[in-house]
Amino acid sequence: MREFLYKLVERLQDAARPLSRNKHFHAFAGDEARRALHIDKHLRDLEAHLEKLRARGQRPRVRALPGGGVQLVMGHPTLTLVRTATLSAEEVRLLACQPAGAWALGEPAPDSQSSEPAASEG
Repeated sequence: MREFLYKLVERLQDAARPLSRNKHFHAFAGDEARRALHIDKHLRDLEAHLEKLRARGQRPRVRALPGGGVQLVMGHPTLTLVRTATLSAEEVRLLACQPAGAWALGEPAPDSQSSEPAASEG
């Protein structure tokens, strides 16, 4: 079931092939699908927060957790408070696919991997 859950979240975040909740209503009928929608909403909100921090040049603190998860500690862009997000290994993988998430985790951006030539001519 966990595999189905994160495949559904991955599909919800795929901009090239958006998953319509009306068209694929049968996929959203169970409790796992509601949880997938909750995870998707959380990751999108986290990505928006990271994008604001990225624009200001404030990298969040990243703490590795057992099992491949991470904890992100981020300052709020306008208020004096701290937001903490604890992500599982699967959620980290999904967040790393987004430019702001890859920046926050210190990984290469998804688009920059294909921009460099594999070999030089000459």
